Amino acid sequence: MANRNPSQPQTQQRSRPSSHLQLHSFNQHHDPNQDLFWPEPVDPSAVEASASLEPEPRPRPEYRIPRKDVVKRRPVQPIISQSPPVVVEPVNKAALSPIIPAPLRIRKPKTPSPQPPPTLMRSVRLLIASLGNPPPYHSTRHSAGHIVLKQLASQLRLPTLTKSKLLGSGLVSSGGDVGRPEYTLWQSASMMNVSGQGTLKAWKTFTSLRPASDDVVTALVVLHDELESSSGTIKLRRGESSPKGHNGIKSVQSSLKSAGLLAAMGERFIKIGVGIGRPLSREKNDVSAWVLGQLTSAEKTKFEVATESLNAVLTSEIARLERS
Repeated sequence: MANRNPSQPQTQQRSRPSSHLQLHSFNQHHDPNQDLFWPEPVDPSAVEASASLEPEPRPRPEYRIPRKDVVKRRPVQPIISQSPPVVVEPVNKAALSPIIPAPLRIRKPKTPSPQPPPTLMRSVRLLIASLGNPPPYHSTRHSAGHIVLKQLASQLRLPTLTKSKLLGSGLVSSGGDVGRPEYTLWQSASMMNVSGQGTLKAWKTFTSLRPASDDVVTALVVLHDELESSSGTIKLRRGESSPKGHNGIKSVQSSLKSAGLLAAMGERFIKIGVGIGRPLSREKNDVSAWVLGQLTSAEKTKFEVATESLNAVLTSEIARLERS
């Protein structure tokens, strides 16, 4: 074996487990200059002393059975906003003004606007007078008012027109006898051109029996033929107006005006014309022959339709007078 320098070689000490210290404890020596290795026995007492200085090994953790009722969740990655950071400017406390609450406002309850008094619904009584010529001219165009009045009584199921001295001369049908007090039908018995006096007398008697009051309003409706309107049409006018050459309307308005009643009646004086058409000729004799001519079957049918229109117009006038 070569000579070794005790000052230069490096020594490595290896220790075996304590159960084998008596058999295998040794020191390994190395000489780097000569590249030599050699073992030397180690004193057992020195090995035990160095072993006592080593730290005790850590106890192994106990193995725990995982609980089935515990759910393990993976950690959630935080959401990081990509928007640029908001720069908060420093607040100048000296510039802030104190917060003053708004004054308390108490609204006064709205006073309901005064409602107009309810409109008084008054009872309406109509004297419906037809103008025409006496027999044998009842079936002519000039007596269209008489024809329509008779059909109106039938349509309203009023009594048949009969002679009565209650309203002077003429034929009467009182709706009050069958529960229709709004209607009193009167048919003039005189010639057309002088029918004013008989109509005035009937109106005076009618208003004396049914005087107007806060609860009752009366009106006079005059049915007549209308030469300028086509056959079967209905035309309504209220108050005093031009008779337009109709001698019967001229006579009635003249009589009422002479008695001082026409102006006071106002729109309670109602004229309803029943169209009879007119001939192509404007000659007086041709017009007279047309007016006094007999109605055709087609014209009678149109008059029946005109009666339905007349009934609707009267219903509308009753509603107007109830609120007047």
